[in-house]
This record gives sequence, structure tokens and C-alpha cells, in this order.
Amino acid sequence: MNRATVVGTGVLILALGVAVGSAFGTPQMLAEAKKAGIQANNCQYCHTQPLPKKETFKPDELSDRGKFLLADMKQRNLKAPDVTKLKEYKDTK
Repeated sequence: MNRATVVGTGVLILALGVAVGSAFGTPQMLAEAKKAGIQANNCQYCHTQPLPKKETFKPDELSDRGKFLLADMKQRNLKAPDVTKLKEYKDTK
């Protein structure tokens, strides 16, 4: 293989990894929430399952916070939830 092919393949693999990682709930989202000052300690901050799997995920397995993010994501036509939007979430319980 020539050098351009190797570099191009590496860039493509890296780009796909970033795109797939941002399409689902990830540990990075939890880190982003903490960085934004949100008191998220684990996945159950937005999910009802301790360790949700993207293969079996169902929207009804979200907590009220998760449903809030999902609605915001659909309303703004985003590919991934904007976890900083959690600052606007008001617990109604």
C-alpha cells in the first residue's frame, strides 16, 4: 500500500469511530455532563437500566431526564443528545 492509502484509511476509520460514538449514549456524554456542572454519577441519571445496551435500547427505558433529552434531540433534529440541555430540565416530582 502506498502512504496516501494508509493515511486515508486511518482518517476514515477515525472519522467513523467518532461518528458512531456520538450517535448513541456514551461514557463521553456522562463526562460532558459532569464537565457542564451536572450532577450525573452514572448512566441511570438518564436511563432506567444500570448499563443500557444500544442493541436493545428502547425509549421507554429512559428516565424523565432521558425523555427530556430525547424530545429536545428530536425537536432540534440533532444526531445525539445535547447533555448540556440538562441544565434546563426541571424535575416535576
